[in-house]
Amino acid sequence: MYPRILKYISVAVISLLLPFASYAQQTDNKEPQETVEDLTKKEAPIFGGVALSGDLVGVIMKSLNSDYSQMEVAAHLNFKEKYFPVFELGYGESNCEGEETGNTYKTKAPYFRIGMDYNFTKKWYTGNRLYLGLRYAFTSFKYDISSPGFTDPVWGNEVPFVFNGLSANSHWGEIVFGIETRIWKIFHLGWNVRYKIRMSHSEAPQGSPWYVPGFGKYGNSCIGGTFNIIFDI
Repeated sequence: MYPRILKYISVAVISLLLPFASYAQQTDNKEPQETVEDLTKKEAPIFGGVALSGDLVGVIMKSLNSDYSQMEVAAHLNFKEKYFPVFELGYGESNCEGEETGNTYKTKAPYFRIGMDYNFTKKWYTGNRLYLGLRYAFTSFKYDISSPGFTDPVWGNEVPFVFNGLSANSHWGEIVFGIETRIWKIFHLGWNVRYKIRMSHSEAPQGSPWYVPGFGKYGNSCIGGTFNIIFDI
């Protein structure tokens, strides 16, 4: 009887120990994790992949019914964790009315930017980036302008001031400074500030546009920015 009991106990003990033995073997077979010292000696890959991003600032402006808003997405190539060619595509729109003047302005049109960012961060393996970049941007759009009108000095009647479908286009450059942080594996968050400088511009003789899609309020220069969610693919 006792030999049989011992046999059952032995089988039970072995059955309980097998999973632990298997786990220990799997642990032994795993490669040791790279240390920080190992990563600092490791070179970044020549091509680090592609990242897609979307701007949240435009979404917030749209939801708040701002005088203008612009929604945009971007694709980034990664070379040596230093050079990031970028293509940005967006859609800007405005529908506003001056409270004091009663003037109205409407437009909506796509725009694009192309350029490159340079990452100054030496610890490339962290996924965090501090970068400076340049952009060339362009948009072609139509706009509507109107005002309450004015009184004709000769005839004394009210003359309306309404023009629809006026054409314009604009070329500008941007200097970009930004920060990007890896949150989890392929997921990053980042923000940037942009100084925009108008290069050339054409417009209708009836009046200047109040807002230029992708650029911002009409002028020779302005400051903008984005807050991006970024995914590596």
